[in-house]
Amino acid sequence: MATDREMLQVIGLAAVNGDFRKKLAANPVQAATDLGFTLTPDQIESIKKVEGKGMAEVLEERLPKMFGNSWGGWG
Repeated sequence: MATDREMLQVIGLAAVNGDFRKKLAANPVQAATDLGFTLTPDQIESIKKVEGKGMAEVLEERLPKMFGNSWGGWG
């Protein structure tokens, strides 16, 4: 199971790397495996849901959960 931090790495890489984003959309399990991560069925479903959202929105949701009060937003 990928940790929250590892999931953020997967999503973050997809946000900045178009080739990886395409690979992740086509086959999330293989894309994560190539990075050394194993995804649960729930994590795979979460990645598939990202397709309908912007990467910044997804990161905005996850960062406060990971870093708590130390995350002050983008600005």
